[in-house]
Formats: sequence, C-alpha cells, structure tokens
Amino acid sequence: DLVVLYGSQSELEGQFTRAGIRVYAYRHGGVDSILQAIRDLARVTGHAAEGERVVRQVQSQLAAVGMRVRGQQRPRTMLVIGRDAGALRGVYVSGGIGFLHELLDVAGGDDVFGDIKREAAQPSNETMIVRAPDVIIELHPGEQPAADALQKERASWNLLASVPAVRTGRVHLLYG
Repeated sequence: DLVVLYGSQSELEGQFTRAGIRVYAYRHGGVDSILQAIRDLARVTGHAAEGERVVRQVQSQLAAVGMRVRGQQRPRTMLVIGRDAGALRGVYVSGGIGFLHELLDVAGGDDVFGDIKREAAQPSNETMIVRAPDVIIELHPGEQPAADALQKERASWNLLASVPAVRTGRVHLLYG
C-alpha cells in the first residue's frame, strides 16, 4: 500500500498514483536530507517516534566521530565509489556535495575532489596523480572477497605508484 521511489522516478510515481497506490518519493543530497527522509518515511508508515529515535542515534554517532577526529591532522582523501573490477577504469569518486562528501568531512578527511560541485566525478588516472591523495578509501557493496581477490583489487592501484596513498599503503577497500 506504499511504494518508496527515488525522486527522479517521476514517470513511475505517476503510474502508481494513477493506480491509487501511495507513493513516497525521496531524494538524498546531504546528510540532513537523508535524516529528513527517515523522519518522513517513519511518519507515513505510522512510526514517527521510532524515526525520531533513529535520527537522534545517527546524529549522536556522527557527533561522536567528529569529536574523535577533532584536532587531528586531516589527510587529503579520495573516496572511490565505483570502478571496474581488477582495473583502474571507470573510476568514480565522491565530489564536493552530497552525503558521502559530508561523511568524509565528519570523519576527518579532506576530499581531494571537494572543489567539484557535483556528487560524483570520473577522474582520469592523470587527474588522480595530480590530486595526490594521502588516503584512498574505496567503497564496495556486498561481502568482502577472499584474500587473494582482495589482494588483486588492492594491487590495481599499483598503476598509480606515485600517488602518496599508494606509495605508503594507505589504500583501504571497505565492503559491506
């Protein structure tokens, strides 16, 4: 009796609405818009109090992370949100707007692509060399692969041996 859609799916939203099915359309931008979507969805499903509890919990956790890194050095960080498996092709990174950029900031990293006012960018290998991140964090959905596959994925970055993060072994692949 309720369909949740991303806000850009206006054609689908119209189809469900015409069929008499309630629709909740959301858009995530920054952290605040995600927290508002949690509140809204909780309210429309009759769980407003639980939604507020979740929002407060997330806010508390973000504040705790911010406190933990306050006053520490902020490494120049590249947050990779996609690339072709086993290669440095099709690399997508977090840009200077959106929740990923905001989370990186809270966690104490300076986004090397923070000057690009989009949620994501697709840099060339040359651009990644010039931006010279001290840390590379690569996000992957799903379970962590076996050790040999993980090693192969991490070794893909060896192509950019002059990048400080690669040179110092600060390339982190996160799964989940």
